[in-house]
Amino acid sequence: MRPGSLYSATKWAVTGLAQSIRAECVGTGVRVTLVQPGLVDTGGIPPERSHDATLDPADIARAVLYAVSQPTTVDVNEILIRPVGQDSYR
Repeated sequence: MRPGSLYSATKWAVTGLAQSIRAECVGTGVRVTLVQPGLVDTGGIPPERSHDATLDPADIARAVLYAVSQPTTVDVNEILIRPVGQDSYR
């Protein structure tokens, strides 16, 4: 088993949940955006990852503001945002 595989499975579950909610909301005007950030420097990073590349919380805030500032005719389905240098499997 790879480290973090349970965590990865839960991220896939959230993706499926967002897709289901989006499908249920078709025609209602409700838009669903899934934001999947990489490692964010929130002060809760475990010591073994303290040297990994991180995002600033403001990076995530800008991504969310982008999604919610789109016209009502646009549905930003998903935003995957990672820091430069983050391994793709983490």
